[in-house]
Amino acid sequence: MKNDFYTVATFEFTAEAQVMKGRFESQGIEVFLRDEYTVDTDPLVSHAIGGVKLQVHLQDKEAATELYNELREYEKDRKGNRIVCPNCNENKILIAPLQKKLLYLLFPFFEPKRYMCNVCGEIFKPKTN
Repeated sequence: MKNDFYTVATFEFTAEAQVMKGRFESQGIEVFLRDEYTVDTDPLVSHAIGGVKLQVHLQDKEAATELYNELREYEKDRKGNRIVCPNCNENKILIAPLQKKLLYLLFPFFEPKRYMCNVCGEIFKPKTN
């Protein structure tokens, strides 16, 4: 039963997951929100359990991933323009995960901002203008 679903995305709050669920169901994709009631009951455990998981049946995986990438908000620069990957020229850019270096764990505000391309996985620093 556990392997019958594919997790498309995770959300910190159930409201975000509910909005996305409505968009998926309007396209005919059946959605299951895992841990929705747990997070509603105690929102402080959201990070501990990995948030609310938006799951679809395995046969809907490709269509759901494509739809999620269309609906998802990607990073923009200070002027509101989409950031472009220097490697593949795609504009599906996310903030890169934090580095696990001791200095940055002790002083996270010193870590420079980095972006990650959702297409090719390239991690890069923002251009300074």
